[in-house]
Amino acid sequence: MNATRFVDRLQRVAAPDWAFGLAMMSIRNGFLLSLPLVVAGAAAIVLNNLPIQAYQDAMVWAFGSEWKRLGTAIWHGTFGILSLPVLIGISHHMAQGHNQRHPTHPISSPITALVGLASFFAVTPLTGENGGLPLWLGVQGLFVSIVVALTASQLFIFLCGFERLRMTVYSEGLDVAIPQAFFCLGPGVLTIACFTFAHFGFQAAVGMTVHEFVYASVLYPFRFFDHILNTGATYILFTHMSWFFGIHGSNVFNSLSQDVFEYTHEINAAAFAAGLPPPHPLNKHVLDTFVFMGGAGSSLCLIAALLITSRNRNSRRLAKISLAPGLLNINEILLYGLPIVLNPIFVLPFLAVPLVLAAISHLALQNGFVPWPEIPLQWTTPPLLSGYLASGGSWRGPALQGVNLFVGFLIYWPFVRISDYIKDERQRNALSCLLEIACSNLVGPSGKKCLDRSDDIGMLARVLASDLDEAIKKGTGLYLEYQPQIDYKTGQVIGAEALLRWHHVIYGNIPASVIIAIAEDAGFMHRVGLWVLDQACIERAHWHRAGLDPYFKTSVNVSIQQLSDPALPEKIVQYVENHHLQRRMIGIEVTESIALDPESAHNYILKRVSDLGFVISMDDFGMGHSSLSYLKYFPVDILKIDCALSKDVANSKVCAEIIATIVELCQALDIKIIVEFVENQEQIDVLRRLGCYIFQGYFFSPPLSGEMTLNYILDKMDRNGSVAHSGVQSIF
Repeated sequence: MNATRFVDRLQRVAAPDWAFGLAMMSIRNGFLLSLPLVVAGAAAIVLNNLPIQAYQDAMVWAFGSEWKRLGTAIWHGTFGILSLPVLIGISHHMAQGHNQRHPTHPISSPITALVGLASFFAVTPLTGENGGLPLWLGVQGLFVSIVVALTASQLFIFLCGFERLRMTVYSEGLDVAIPQAFFCLGPGVLTIACFTFAHFGFQAAVGMTVHEFVYASVLYPFRFFDHILNTGATYILFTHMSWFFGIHGSNVFNSLSQDVFEYTHEINAAAFAAGLPPPHPLNKHVLDTFVFMGGAGSSLCLIAALLITSRNRNSRRLAKISLAPGLLNINEILLYGLPIVLNPIFVLPFLAVPLVLAAISHLALQNGFVPWPEIPLQWTTPPLLSGYLASGGSWRGPALQGVNLFVGFLIYWPFVRISDYIKDERQRNALSCLLEIACSNLVGPSGKKCLDRSDDIGMLARVLASDLDEAIKKGTGLYLEYQPQIDYKTGQVIGAEALLRWHHVIYGNIPASVIIAIAEDAGFMHRVGLWVLDQACIERAHWHRAGLDPYFKTSVNVSIQQLSDPALPEKIVQYVENHHLQRRMIGIEVTESIALDPESAHNYILKRVSDLGFVISMDDFGMGHSSLSYLKYFPVDILKIDCALSKDVANSKVCAEIIATIVELCQALDIKIIVEFVENQEQIDVLRRLGCYIFQGYFFSPPLSGEMTLNYILDKMDRNGSVAHSGVQSIF
C-alpha cells in the first residue's frame, strides 16, 4: 500500500470532528452502561456505613462482627472493577459508531470490546494488596481505562482496514461468528501486542506503570508543597479537576489528605484549647461538614437544582435516585450517571461551588458565627445533622449548611438550564433524524432501523421503545384518531381510518411512522397492532350504539410483522366478535410494500383475512414498491392512492396519467379507489375528471378523536338529510 492510500485511510478513520464526537458519545455511553454497578456499589456503601449506632449494633447482633463482608463483596463486584465495564462500553460504542459511518465494512463490536479489555490488562499490574482485587481495576484506574478504550478501539478499527492483516474464512449457512472472528484475528493480535510493548517500553523508560505514572503525576505538586493544602482551595481544585478527567479524586487524595489534614486538625485543636482562633479553619473535617454536602462538587446542591429547575425527565429521575445516597454524602450515582466526567457544561460549577462554599464557611468560622468543629464526624453523617453535631449542638451549624446549600443551588441553576437546552436541541435533532430513518427502508446490519444505533438517534429510540412498552402495558399516552373518508358524489362519510397516536410526556406527539419503526425493531409490533384493533373495535361499537349504520367501515392498519403471525386472522375475528361487531364494520389496511411476492406467507394470511369477510385495503399505493400487475394476485378490495401522486396531480401531467392508468385497471378488476391527502378543490376537480370520487384528507377533515368523528358523521347526515348507509352498500 502506498503512502497516499495509508494517509487517506487514516483520515477516514480519524476525521477530527466525527472522531471527537464519537469519542465523547462513547465515553458517556460507557458510563451509562456501568450505572447499574454504580447503584449497587452505592447501596453497598450505604449498607456498611449508615451512621446510626442502633443500626450498626443490630447488624452486629444479627450477623456477627463480620457482617460488613457482604457490602464489601458487593463493592468489589461493582466499584472494585468499575474500569472494566466502562472500558467495554466505550469500545463497544466506538465500533458501533464506525459501523454506522461505514456500513459496508462493519467490525464486530464485541470483538472490539474484548481487544480493548485485553489491551487494558496488558498495561495493568494485576497484583492486589492482601490478595484483594488489583487497585487499578476500580475507580482509580478509570482515567487509564478511558484512554486505552479510545486508543485501542481506534487502532484496532484502523488496522482492520488493511487487507493484508485480514484473514478471510467462509462459513456454512448463516453463521457469521466464524468469519468475523478470523477477520479480526490479525488486527486484534497486533493491537494487543502494541499495548504490551508500549507498557514494557514505558516502564523501562519511566520506571513505573502507566497507572502509577498517572497517580504520581496527580499527586506530584503535593509531594513538595504540602503546605498549600492548608488553605483548602488547592485540595478542592485538584480533587474536582480529577473527577472531570474520570479520576476518583476523593479516593486518589484520600491518604495524602488524611496525613496533612490530621496534622492541621491537631494544630487547630491545640489553639482552640489555648483560647486562640484556629490557624487552619478549612481542614478536611470542616470541608466534609460544610462544603462537601452530598459529596464532591457539593452534590446536594446539584441534586436540588436538577429536581427543582430541570425540565428533562431523565435528569430529574437521576436526581431522585441520587437523593437518598446523596444525603449520606455518596454521590457516585450522580457523578457517573450525569456524568460529570468530561462534561464541559458542568465543569465550571462543579469547581466553583465548593470554592465559593469554602469561602463562605471560612468567613463564618473566622468571624465566630459558627463554632469551630472540635470532633470529627463519620463522613456519612447527613447534612444539617452533621452541622448540628459539629458545632456542639448549636443551630448556627445547620444554618451555615442551609446557606451554603442555597448558594450552591443558585450557582448550579443556570447550568442545569443550559444543559436542558442542549439536551432539548439534541433530542429534537435526534427525533427529526429518527423520523427520516423510520420513513426510509434502510436497515442496519442487524435488520433494525434504529434500535441498534450507538448515537443520539439510537439512544432516543431505545428510550422511546422502553416508554412505548410501558404505554402499551398501562394504556397511558397511546390513543387513536380517525380521519373520515368522503363520497364526494353524495357528501356522505362512508368510513374512517384509525390512526395511532402517542403523546409522550417529554417529547410530545410522536409520529406514527416512528412508533411503528420502534415497535417493529423492539419486537412488540404484534402487541401494538392488537391494541389498535381492540381500541378501534371499542370505538366502532360505541358508534354502532349511537346509531351509525353497520355498513360504515373503520379501517385498521396491519404491519408486515403482524402478517407473519399465522393466527392473525383468528385474532381479528376474536376481537371483532368480542365487541359484538359485524365483520364488514372493520376493514384491514396493508401498505403496498407488503405486496412484493404473490406466493409469500404474508399474502396467504391476507387471503385468509379476506376469506373471513373483511374488506382489504392497500394503503400508500404509488410508493413504487410493486407493479400494477400485482393487483390481480392480491385480495384487494380498495386501493388508496398515496400523497406521492395525489398532492401533485393538479400540476403534474405524469401524476395525472399514472392515476388515470390506476383507475382504468381498478375498474377492470372491480377495485374501489380512495385518494389520500386531498387538501384543496383543485385536486378534487382533477381527480374527479380522472374517475376518483372517494377522498380522505384535510380538505374535508383532519384526524379527529372518536367522539368528534361521530359528531362529524352525524352532522354530515343532518346536512344531507339522509341516513348513514344510503349509497354505502353500493360502494363496499
